[in-house]
Amino acid sequence: MTKQHTDRGEISTETVLLVPALMFIVLLVVQTAVVLHGANMASHVAARGALAASQLGATTNHTTLAVNAVASSLGARLAAPPLITTERDHVRVRVWVVVPQAVPFFVDQVSREVSVPRERYIAYADR
Repeated sequence: MTKQHTDRGEISTETVLLVPALMFIVLLVVQTAVVLHGANMASHVAARGALAASQLGATTNHTTLAVNAVASSLGARLAAPPLITTERDHVRVRVWVVVPQAVPFFVDQVSREVSVPRERYIAYADR
C-alpha cells in the first residue's frame, strides 16, 4: 500500500501568503526609521537656523544661508524655504525636510520648529 499525500502544495501556498506580509512589515519598520531620522535632521537644522537668527545683527538672509548649509551638510533636502519669525525677545525657525518613501501612505515630509531667545546688547553702564 502506498501513502497518499494530501498536503501537497501546502508549503507553496503558505509561502505565497506569508512572504508579502513579512515584506510589508519590514518596509513599515524601514519607513518608520527613515521618518524618525528625517525628524531628527529637521530638528537639528531648525535649531542651528534659530541659533544663527538669534545672534545680534543677524538678518533673514544669514538665517537662510545657515539653514541651507546645515541641511546640505546633513544630506537633508528642504521641501520649502525656512519660515523665520522674529519677535522682540524670541526668534522662531520652522523647516520642512523631505523624507524618502518606501511605503506610499506614510508622510513625505516632516517639519520642526525651534524658538530661542534673541541676543541683545546691554551697555556696561545699564547692567
